[in-house]
Amino acid sequence: MQEKQSKFHYAWLILFAAVCIQGGIIGIMVNCTGVIFSAIIEDLGFRSGDLSIYYTIRAFLQAAACGVTTKLFLNKNPKVIMTGLATLGLAGYVGMYFYTQLWQWYFSGILVGICMSCVLVVIPVVLNNWFATKNGLVIGIAMAASGLAGAVFSPVLSSLITSMGWRKTAVINGATAFIMIVLPTLFILVRTPEEKGMKPYGWQEVAEKAASVETKKENKTYKMPSSMFFICAFSLIVAGIMTQFGNQLPMLAQSVGYTIQIGAMVTSCNMVGNVAGKLLIGVMADRIGIFPSVNLTSVVIASSTVMLLFSGANPVMMYAGALLLGLVYSMGTTVPPLVFMEVYGPDEYKVHLSRFQAYNSAVMALASSALPYIYDFTGSFNGALILGFVFAVLPIFTFAVVKKKANAIKNA
Repeated sequence: MQEKQSKFHYAWLILFAAVCIQGGIIGIMVNCTGVIFSAIIEDLGFRSGDLSIYYTIRAFLQAAACGVTTKLFLNKNPKVIMTGLATLGLAGYVGMYFYTQLWQWYFSGILVGICMSCVLVVIPVVLNNWFATKNGLVIGIAMAASGLAGAVFSPVLSSLITSMGWRKTAVINGATAFIMIVLPTLFILVRTPEEKGMKPYGWQEVAEKAASVETKKENKTYKMPSSMFFICAFSLIVAGIMTQFGNQLPMLAQSVGYTIQIGAMVTSCNMVGNVAGKLLIGVMADRIGIFPSVNLTSVVIASSTVMLLFSGANPVMMYAGALLLGLVYSMGTTVPPLVFMEVYGPDEYKVHLSRFQAYNSAVMALASSALPYIYDFTGSFNGALILGFVFAVLPIFTFAVVKKKANAIKNA
């Protein structure tokens, strides 16, 4: 009863912690990598595709470790688990100060991949534990933190690279992410409101709705066929493939004659779109439903690939295309938990979400290397952008199948 009288609910502190953790792991450790790597390629002469194998290894380790680290987080001491994972990520970036050979970056890919393995599952799960309402909004805010951190930190990294070199900058990047992860984990993070003797934010509103006869009918149990998971997974994976192109934007800028500073600004524009996309799709999902929201986002992403195709003569076109392409990040972060909650309900979605993230990470691992190799072998990113257009449009049709089948089963 105390929560009803309290003006401030601890759930909002949990959201703040989620924002910091997501911003540290995905925003800084992951989304800012391309700025540092473009400087490494210029300095050491590596091929883009060869260095990008780091992304592949990182994603494979994320997939391999996802189930284990998620179970550890949900069943053991979450503060110890998150601090340990953050330490691995820090080690991966500190090591870059000393590296001279490609295989050393691949080793860092292992460390950072394990570090980021469970975040895209446990953050939505923790937030859904603490918020009985506004799920789309709060998940969107937390996931948007990765874009905000990337937008703010990308130009900072570019300036640091110019003033002190990429080696010291890599260490600063890892240390900043470590602090953003560990401090809120140690002092704020709690998995469930029950662990603090509380109820989730908005529980009264949900309880009132559950008392109605209509809602009781809606909450009847139903079982989805196994094919539903694979249709959902295919749709989400295809929709999110172009998230792997974000790290290539600095290289795209340089390949058409722009400077490394413009490349960093392109990344910042991409991260602003990242923030906007995750916030907008969360709000839209609460208001018009997740599937219409995904369709609108897909159309915008397809438009962005066309803009980037013709951005060589006009940096404004590149900035705008990168900004709109940023909406694709919502497909790999905000959208999956909302889709699986819509299809499977609040009791079963966690298992399917964790399973999906493992498959998704494995496919993204391949995409992260395939996209830069298209540039290495063709001399441009045009082929990757054309594929991106196709991948953006296809989920409009596959999600229509998911929605139709799910509604038919629920209404049977």
